[in-house]
Amino acid sequence: MNDIITNGTEIKQRVTSEIIGARQCIYLAMAWFTDRDIANAIIDAKNRNVTVDVILSSNASNETVIQMLRDASISVHAFDTGDERGMMHHKFCLVDDKISINGSYNYSYNASNNNVENIQISDDLGIYKQLFTEFERLKYNIDHNINVNKIIEIKESIYQSATPVNIIYAFAQQLHNLIYSTVQVDTEEYKKHGREKSKESEGNIEIFKAEYKNIEEKIRVYATDDSLSNKKDILSANIAGAFASKKAELEDKHQKELTVLKKDYELEKRQIAEKGKALKEEKTNLECGNQTTGEKGLLQTNKEIEKSKLERKSLEQTLVIKEFWSIGTIFQLLGLCIFVYYLSIFFASAMYKVFFEGNFIRNSLEIGINPGLPQIVDANAIVKIFKQEGGLFGIMAALFFLIPVLLSNLKLLGSEKSLINNLCFWVGILIFDVLVSTMVAITTDEIKSLLIGKESKMPIWEVIKHGEFWLIFVFGMLPLIITHFLINQLRNAFRMSQREIVDAEKNKRIQILDQEMLDFNTDKGIFESQIKEKDNLIKENTDMILGLEKSINVLEKQVESKYSELLNQLKAIFDDINTKIISGKIFTEVILSSVITAYKTGFIDYLPSFYADVEVSNRVREIDQFIIHK
Repeated sequence: MNDIITNGTEIKQRVTSEIIGARQCIYLAMAWFTDRDIANAIIDAKNRNVTVDVILSSNASNETVIQMLRDASISVHAFDTGDERGMMHHKFCLVDDKISINGSYNYSYNASNNNVENIQISDDLGIYKQLFTEFERLKYNIDHNINVNKIIEIKESIYQSATPVNIIYAFAQQLHNLIYSTVQVDTEEYKKHGREKSKESEGNIEIFKAEYKNIEEKIRVYATDDSLSNKKDILSANIAGAFASKKAELEDKHQKELTVLKKDYELEKRQIAEKGKALKEEKTNLECGNQTTGEKGLLQTNKEIEKSKLERKSLEQTLVIKEFWSIGTIFQLLGLCIFVYYLSIFFASAMYKVFFEGNFIRNSLEIGINPGLPQIVDANAIVKIFKQEGGLFGIMAALFFLIPVLLSNLKLLGSEKSLINNLCFWVGILIFDVLVSTMVAITTDEIKSLLIGKESKMPIWEVIKHGEFWLIFVFGMLPLIITHFLINQLRNAFRMSQREIVDAEKNKRIQILDQEMLDFNTDKGIFESQIKEKDNLIKENTDMILGLEKSINVLEKQVESKYSELLNQLKAIFDDINTKIISGKIFTEVILSSVITAYKTGFIDYLPSFYADVEVSNRVREIDQFIIHK
């Protein structure tokens, strides 16, 4: 709740409503308070046993309300009108340890009817605690006549406001005063009597001693007088009443101190608990999601991950993928390597025979060497080309076989048109091989004719009659067909091992699922990290509450111990004096001591009138020695 009101009439209604609804406590700090309607609402709250505490500024306009409140036994703290120790200018009201009402509004008729004012009504525990701390500080300053602007450590000031020594001394003095007033012993008269004796005898010590004995005898006789029985009863009753009153006063202070202590720490504990509650809600939202805002949590993320896993598994089961590496593909690759090597040697040999071997024979014959009829297929053709024609022709010869291989396997170059692929297949297998076989057959016939010294006259259409043609054709075409088959098998095996080729749509969906699961797992990691962080904060919050409770228990025990010890000391003083009253020693010890002390004081006070300081000191020392030995 965080309401702001700016209309004076509405402000008064809301303030009165909050006061009427109070059930535990009202703490009010107000600069000007003249509105009797609000004052009567506060008095009614007091009559309902609501704790009410009020701080007002030292202003004459507040006197009427101050009197109204005090007549209703409401505690009002304010400097006297005109006091210059600071102006209390606050305007706030605290209700039931949770509601704070703060703003510019004074509790006056003028504020509600004529002025432009504002108040803020909040249930923020942080705001309440700050204002309550300020209230306690101001109250302490006013009650102890300290300037209102001076900053005081409230806890220490309240909890240590009255020392046991002062209380014990005051109580002992109170009992002695009761005894003197009841017995009607006037120590001032004895002091006056001492002065007169000192004056008459010019400070004669013997006169002091004689009169001392007279007073002592008089008090002793007085103590044994049977007629004092009634006075002893009165004395006992009076000091018993004083002790009971002091005990009640002490218990009241005890309870107030505990109340202040508990209120301060309960407020802090409540604030820590509220923070802990908020942390637990945040953790729950991270774990289970926020149903109000629709935000997902760890639970929903885990469900999405499991859902994606199931869908992916289902797609994987319907997507039949074969492993590329198998015994079959290994043998196929081995066979392909063998046939590639064979084709490289075979077509290099054909190239050598067609383009280079005829020249080699002619050159040999010209220098008178007959090399003889060469082999149809020369396994060393590539080496010979490298040696005779150089590296360029050697490389061309080694790679010459790629022409028919690529033509018969155009799919390797990415062609997807079936007609072109089939046409190139037959060109690579049949036409290219026929052309090579024809050229080899013609060249072979020319070399034979050259070796016997004749000119070759074989027409091209007669090549089919030569064995060399069919030999080259068969041993060239069959390896090309087998190579084509091996390449096709390996290509199909590779395609069947690739998801995007087997089923592109399912593979794309699997890729999307993989990316989604990656995102989900990232979100899951973030949620788990945040939940762990919240767990640590909740643990710290719990530890803070436990630590606070331990602190409260320690402070409560300290307060209990302090007041218990104080009460025991007061009881001891009471018992001692009461025993002395019953036995009569109250006269021979307490009263005699007081009377003699008063007489001695009066006697000594007049000595300087007759003697110098040294003599006065000697006579005082002699008097003290006399009293000690008595």
